[in-house]
Amino acid sequence: MINLFILGLIEVIICSNKFYLQDPSNDITKPRTHAKISDSDTHFDFYFEFTEDKKEVIMFIEIDKISYFSLGLGKSMSDGDLWIFEVYENVITVNDTYCVKHGRPPTDVSLGGTDDLHLLGYYYNKDGKTGVKFKRLVKTGDEFDKDLNEGEAVDFIWAHGKTEANFTVSNHGNVNRGSVILNFTDDGGSNDVIIVDGHNTYYIHKWTNFACWGIASDVAIVVGRYYKTWGYRTYLHGFLFILIVTSSITTAMMMLSTDWAVLEWSNFKEQSVKNQFHIIIFMLVAILMVAQSIGGILYNYMLSSLKVNQKVSVKPSIHAIMGSVVYTLGKLQIIAGLFMDNDVRLMLILGAVFTTRLILEILYQKGSLVNVVMTGKDSHSSKVYDDGYNPLLEINNSHSDESFEKKSSKLWCIYKNQVVDLSQMIHPGGNYIWKLVQGQDVTRYILGAYTLDSLKIKTHKHSIYTLKILEQYVTGIYVNPDLEFFVNTANRRVVKQLRETWKLNTICPYTDQIAYFGFINEKYQFKNTLPGLQTFGQYFVIKSIEDDDISTRQYTMVLSMTYQRTKFRKDLSDLFKKILSLQSIQKEIPKEEEYCSELPLIIKRYQSKRGFSSFIHEDNRNGQYQIEGPYGNNITIENGNHLVFIAGGTGLFPFLDILEYQLKLTYHKILLKQFGQEAAQIINTGVVKNFKITLFLAVNSAEDLIGKDIYFSLLNLQSQLDIPNFKMVVKGNFKLKECDIITQRFNAQVFKSFLGDLNSVSKYFICGPPKMNFATEKVLKEAGLNNITVL
Repeated sequence: MINLFILGLIEVIICSNKFYLQDPSNDITKPRTHAKISDSDTHFDFYFEFTEDKKEVIMFIEIDKISYFSLGLGKSMSDGDLWIFEVYENVITVNDTYCVKHGRPPTDVSLGGTDDLHLLGYYYNKDGKTGVKFKRLVKTGDEFDKDLNEGEAVDFIWAHGKTEANFTVSNHGNVNRGSVILNFTDDGGSNDVIIVDGHNTYYIHKWTNFACWGIASDVAIVVGRYYKTWGYRTYLHGFLFILIVTSSITTAMMMLSTDWAVLEWSNFKEQSVKNQFHIIIFMLVAILMVAQSIGGILYNYMLSSLKVNQKVSVKPSIHAIMGSVVYTLGKLQIIAGLFMDNDVRLMLILGAVFTTRLILEILYQKGSLVNVVMTGKDSHSSKVYDDGYNPLLEINNSHSDESFEKKSSKLWCIYKNQVVDLSQMIHPGGNYIWKLVQGQDVTRYILGAYTLDSLKIKTHKHSIYTLKILEQYVTGIYVNPDLEFFVNTANRRVVKQLRETWKLNTICPYTDQIAYFGFINEKYQFKNTLPGLQTFGQYFVIKSIEDDDISTRQYTMVLSMTYQRTKFRKDLSDLFKKILSLQSIQKEIPKEEEYCSELPLIIKRYQSKRGFSSFIHEDNRNGQYQIEGPYGNNITIENGNHLVFIAGGTGLFPFLDILEYQLKLTYHKILLKQFGQEAAQIINTGVVKNFKITLFLAVNSAEDLIGKDIYFSLLNLQSQLDIPNFKMVVKGNFKLKECDIITQRFNAQVFKSFLGDLNSVSKYFICGPPKMNFATEKVLKEAGLNNITVL
């Protein structure tokens, strides 16, 4: 009783409109006419009746909440006559307010009006429900009140607290509100209520936004990122994102249309931080989504256009980066929206989807998704090609299984000595790339060691996913029989190819930037006597075992530069001179060591942060390396061929083995001519071929002439041949007595001056820096030549 007395005293003092449940005058009888304001998550019942003189309306609200709640006249908070019911220690107060913006509405009294609501009774938290009975004049005369005319359609808006702890007015969020049109006719029954949007628009916005950015965006990225070989990948990826963009923006506009005033700065700054973040991020995402969609359409056009693609082949990376930004912002705005509603269920679903994407990305990086996402792949045994002839097989002297029919319309390339069918694959950067690599060994491009000479783009190291994709599309056709190169030291069995760990054993610098590197493996040796005809064009793939971040590279086989072969050439030269001068031979005739344990590679240092060449040049620990191979196209040389080698810098190395072979042939021919078959037999050349080589070599200095004991010896022997078989032209700013030296670039005029009829050359081979390769090939093609191979 004392508590009631104190509360009653406070009521009198502050003149607030309060009522107490225990008051004898507490009237909680319900008026005769009923309307169901809401029957979804919130059960909101409204009762009313007019007095006999039609001057007053008695109203009753019953709601299944124990937080604050409100009911008012109007279509939105931009112009609303609101009746707010708050709870203070189980005591309900009613406030007559008027609002023109979001936030706590001011009372009519504070605006200069009057308080026209009279509380008649209430009950609080009765079986989880709260009921309030009050009355008001139909026309109050207060400018901040709206009239309640019987028989008219009246707009009502309602709201309640987010949680049961929100006893006073606070941000109600987008779910805990609604608006209706009520037939305000007092006929003693249940009146029709038209739910105007209610929170249906919000639910449409919420679920559409969640479906788009919580799930569909991940599906679109899975399709675009993982199904790279599927022909319809770009179409489905683009369709999904266009659907996401249009749906998200449309539902957002629907949401804002219910209350555009929220975008006004005076109203916006009064929103909760989460709501402000959600709105800002979504507007930013909307702008970027439109731009990204336009970019995606242009990108798809690029992929299907050869001419356009060659000019814009760097653009896909920009599209991917922008896509990642939009994806991240989209996720942030949906997370902010879910936090606004405290929707734990959808947060958990969102987390599960994101976790799934994370797992897929890890599997993708490891290459484990290949078998799952491969599309359009036929088994090798059942692959049948259309009638026709594939020039690749002729160019590389390939050998085909009888079960294969060759066809020229297929896009074929070479990877690790096997022909790969590209015709069923979609290149993420554009299928015009297949045309540029058709018939080539693509290993160096896959490893990121080189870029396509005709494109002005950076090199790109492909992922393990790409490697596994290529392996899925091998045709079973090999470009040449694998070289019988390695020998197992334990059982002396020949091993054609290896993928083994080798230890760096020797580093022998030739110049400041170029060095010989020798690798050993206790289990294997290799054949040291293979002639240059067999090793020409062969290479190894090498990577660091100790540092996975170091790039993988391929380097040319240079057996001619092993210590054993270099020593043998010197001994052979000395022996040859003695024979020609008819001196007695005191020592045994030199013989090549049949097997060698130290695998040679010549590597030039290039400045790169994580580059392989810099790494191995600085390797003072005799590190371990995985070496795989040998791979490469075996070049067919016929008797009478005239071969032209055009090399720049370290591009000379692929030609050293065949130049050494030509040197041995030259020794053999001279001895055969002057002393007969018996004398010539001291030099084992293997298969004897008669062909001519012209070497064009561009170097920066004389010290870059690696292997000069081979080609300078060849030059010195030319005078003893009836028909010269070697000519050399060097481009450089230094002097040489052994051969012609020029200072101008290699162009058509230079080639004609030293070769004469360019069409008389059997084949041109080019190896050097990408710019030189591209420029030289262009010069030769403009001269009408097609017998060109770029190594």
